[in-house]
Amino acid sequence: HDCSSKLNSTSKHLQYAYAMTACDVRQRRRPVGGSSLLLLGYFTILASSPIIRPAHAVRTQLTWVNGIGHNLEHMDLPTTVIRDLFGGSVPEFCHNPTAMTSEEDYMGYLGDLTQAGAQKLGRITAEVDSLVAHLRAALGRVGESGKILHIAHSQGALITSLAARRLDVKEMGRIEVIAFGGAAAMRRCAETPFARCVNYYSVNDPLLALVPSAERALRSGFLGVCSRGMPSDEPEFVFLTPRGGDPILDHGLLGPTYLRALEWEGRRFQRLYQPISHRAARAISIRAGLAAEALLASLRVILRQTVLAFILFVQDVNARIAHVVVDLIKAVVKPVLLVLRILQTFLREVYRSLTGIGDDRDIFEPIQQQDLDKAWASQFQVGRSSRPPESSGQKEG
Repeated sequence: HDCSSKLNSTSKHLQYAYAMTACDVRQRRRPVGGSSLLLLGYFTILASSPIIRPAHAVRTQLTWVNGIGHNLEHMDLPTTVIRDLFGGSVPEFCHNPTAMTSEEDYMGYLGDLTQAGAQKLGRITAEVDSLVAHLRAALGRVGESGKILHIAHSQGALITSLAARRLDVKEMGRIEVIAFGGAAAMRRCAETPFARCVNYYSVNDPLLALVPSAERALRSGFLGVCSRGMPSDEPEFVFLTPRGGDPILDHGLLGPTYLRALEWEGRRFQRLYQPISHRAARAISIRAGLAAEALLASLRVILRQTVLAFILFVQDVNARIAHVVVDLIKAVVKPVLLVLRILQTFLREVYRSLTGIGDDRDIFEPIQQQDLDKAWASQFQVGRSSRPPESSGQKEG
């Protein structure tokens, strides 16, 4: 009872802070600073959930559905980010397929917009039926006392609002819906009695023009309001100051604006649905991982400084040795080889002069032209004298 009275008192103070902030915005005619608006948004999340609640025994399951322009490869990064922000709880995604075949496929993008327009008019498509089956399967896994925390982005919120038509009251009562930049506002009312509904919008989100209820809530001037546009302890609309300055960037689920709100929801989820032992073990594992990474980084630096220095030292020593060897060859080896060659020539000449062996004059004699003529003449005479005499018959003939 004491805790409830304190929470009611805190909520009234926060409600008064929201009203004063809205009046201040209207009087100054300028946007509220980013830090104050985000801080008040965080207080809104804190006020929307009890501090003490025996919910750790409740089985939970995270699910999420994407907006337009996402293929299966695009689902990996948001799933990993949601897992890390929500204390390691692995989310299961329901893929809203795209008609785009590549990042430059503008015709496929127009096809996605056409499909979203048909869904905005109330058409139930295959994506809606797929999400209904996905949510019912998740509800079956957590049991009758379990809860589903469903995250929807952009067109995914529109698909979720259409899927609510196929869910019964008991099923919706076990589902918390968190929408970011939704193409449709999720409301907690008699027709859709979800366990909790929160619609986050960046004030420069282009989809605000397509959601009249969100636009009316924004014009009310309150940061956290219910679906009727009034301040609420459990706000259904939370408006955020754009942190990127670009409507397209701020509309992204992992953009700088919605990522901060996703962090808030992750902390709320851990506080309500994860036991202290789980959070402590995860914190220890994260810090151990960070310590291991820091150790590895230090080892890399040490190895780089020592091994690299040693390699440079060895290269420098090798270069110096090579330089010394080259200088030694030029200064000593070449003169020694030249002296040895001169000595070899001298000894060979001495040996020839003493023994006469190997003297060129004993082996080769010069030949004169006259000697060649005499040799040819003698050979010619010998050839004529050795010819046989001719017979008489040959003469007559």
